[in-house]
Amino acid sequence: MKNLILIVIINFANLSFGQIPKGTIQYKYYEYCSENLSKLERSDVYPFFPTKELCSIKKYFRGISYPEINAIIYKRIVELAKVNFEKKIYLFLIEGKGSVELAEKKNENLEDDNNLIYISIDDFIDAKEITKGKELYNSETEKLMNKK
Repeated sequence: MKNLILIVIINFANLSFGQIPKGTIQYKYYEYCSENLSKLERSDVYPFFPTKELCSIKKYFRGISYPEINAIIYKRIVELAKVNFEKKIYLFLIEGKGSVELAEKKNENLEDDNNLIYISIDDFIDAKEITKGKELYNSETEKLMNKK
């Protein structure tokens, strides 16, 4: 029951406070639904979890909840990092208080030496599950960039 309450609070706070300004590059890639992703298997424990909807960064991080669902999401996050890299979309996910504003500031010059687009995934909640997803995405992106 405690987990359910925590998940409801996390989702409500994320909806209320994690507002990325519309019309920005950050918003574009936060909302962007990638196509050509592999088909995900449904969770045996949560068979009605909508895996078909897992196509955007927003959907991934708003879907984080139970360990069985998180495992599906984490797998998809790594896949998205690879797909984005192949499309030459270099995203770097950040979190924490003020991360929306920080991402906007860092995105003012997209022609800088690292060519990264910064995306805030969490401006309010400090959850280890969100941090793990962020680290999986960023480490996969960094690994691919180092090979380039």
